[in-house]
Amino acid sequence: MPNPIHPRIAVSTLSTLRQPLAEDIALMRELGVGALGLFSAKAGDDPAGAVAAIREAGLKASCVTAAVSGVSLIDPPDADGSPTQRLLRPAIDLAAALGGAPCYFTSGPTPLRMPTDVAFDALAAALPPAVEYARSAGVRLALEHNHSSTRHNGFVHSLRDAIELSQATGVAVCVELQNCWTERHLPAMFREHIGRFAVVQVSDYRIGETTQMNRRVLGDGDIPLEWLLGHLLDAGFAGYFEIETLGPAIEAEGYGPAIARSLAWLNERLTKWGV
Repeated sequence: MPNPIHPRIAVSTLSTLRQPLAEDIALMRELGVGALGLFSAKAGDDPAGAVAAIREAGLKASCVTAAVSGVSLIDPPDADGSPTQRLLRPAIDLAAALGGAPCYFTSGPTPLRMPTDVAFDALAAALPPAVEYARSAGVRLALEHNHSSTRHNGFVHSLRDAIELSQATGVAVCVELQNCWTERHLPAMFREHIGRFAVVQVSDYRIGETTQMNRRVLGDGDIPLEWLLGHLLDAGFAGYFEIETLGPAIEAEGYGPAIARSLAWLNERLTKWGV
């Protein structure tokens, strides 16, 4: 890269979905990135080894993604305690080992034909033990609002609903711009709830293409990214902007070139804005 990468830019390892962590780390070093978002599944059966490799490379963690997609997180306590806490604990522990990085998750699917209101209330009741466990470990647990096209991964689809769940449970919010850019009154939501936002994930999308797992390099699509980023900064967001691109266009271009172009786009703007 012609210029140093801004220290508030990170790259999610979901952007290199089919690549092992060792190659991710090598790519981040090659591109000059200082932080990565770790998809917990990439740590495999050796989380301590993954933590050591990340640290030895001089990288920080912008967040840890709990690999619980497709798993229900709304079960009530059982004889052994909280199922939700048990499911999220490995990723929370990994985040703690990485210096207390935020740990985010999606809400998981609903049981067959369960109304969203019922599922939302069940999740609100199930989350507090996990939130408290994360807090005791020095980790900020956060919910990501996933796209409605990936309903099998979660049922909280809007930033507004994620904020409501945050208000009810104390869980933070992972803001996924891909999944909220069409919502109304975003600047007001940003201003009023900026303290709830643990990390902001950035990608682009070309209108007219399928919405499921089909993202574009920053600047290649139609999302008003500069407007969104500007309002987040004006509201006082001080955390990482994490690039998370995936899908056919990214696979076709290749992880390295696609990430490099996204980095250049975001780096130019954050540097120009004096963030």
